[in-house]
Amino acid sequence: MHRFKSSCWVALVALALPLAQSQAQQCVEADGLNVCAIGEAQLKQLDESKIELHNLGDEGKDGAAISLGQATKWTASFVPLSTEDSQRTTFTAVSDGDKISTATARKVGDNREISATFTGSGADTTYTVRAYLQGELQGEVTGVPSGHTGVVTQARQSGAQPTCRGFRQSVLACIDECHRFGFSSCNYCDVECEHAVEFKNHRIERIGACEWTIDNQPSTPVVLTDGSTVEADRIVLLEEVRGAGSYPYVGFEQILLQTSGGTAYLGNQTVVRGE
Repeated sequence: MHRFKSSCWVALVALALPLAQSQAQQCVEADGLNVCAIGEAQLKQLDESKIELHNLGDEGKDGAAISLGQATKWTASFVPLSTEDSQRTTFTAVSDGDKISTATARKVGDNREISATFTGSGADTTYTVRAYLQGELQGEVTGVPSGHTGVVTQARQSGAQPTCRGFRQSVLACIDECHRFGFSSCNYCDVECEHAVEFKNHRIERIGACEWTIDNQPSTPVVLTDGSTVEADRIVLLEEVRGAGSYPYVGFEQILLQTSGGTAYLGNQTVVRGE
């Protein structure tokens, strides 16, 4: 009986260890990519592409790690759902185990501060901010120090007609809202707002550079670091690399996505490798 109890205990421990490990490192596959939880986050797979992230704390440390292979470009749709005034989302690109670049969007009241860090030129790395509306450049500022806020997006003015319908809003619900606000046209309800984020490593005149693109839809006024205000639906943060020669990073293998506010959605991921 003593031997039986001992063997049962060993068997229970053997079963418990894999269970604890799986809970500590919850992973799912989406769009052919391995996505694992970070911190206290929990992942729920909605279909072959979409993942719902739960249990996201207030400190912005919880999220997901996405394994890409050796990539030169990654794009995804990402929507954090939070009413917190201080909600924050950070995307981090990793190459050979090093964090080579980050993009951070931090909600401050009704506004959102967007910043980026780059490492290609060391501590003195700077970047360019470009604001676009329907593909047309509206404003540009160069020489923003790495890690500093590059642009502030403002809340859409009350009564201003949107250019697309909101996340998970049906066309009928959008049309009802359109009529309620008395907009002149409800055609925007046929277009769902994009919520894409993109990171890529590309070469400009033989000089490598990293670049983040963040959708700002529906479009809102944005304030650049030179004080100018323009309407924009897309923000580009482009690393400025000084001098010719070999760029230290030719690709990246992982994206770390960390956010706060309880729940978020990730989907529609695409990866380019070897360009």
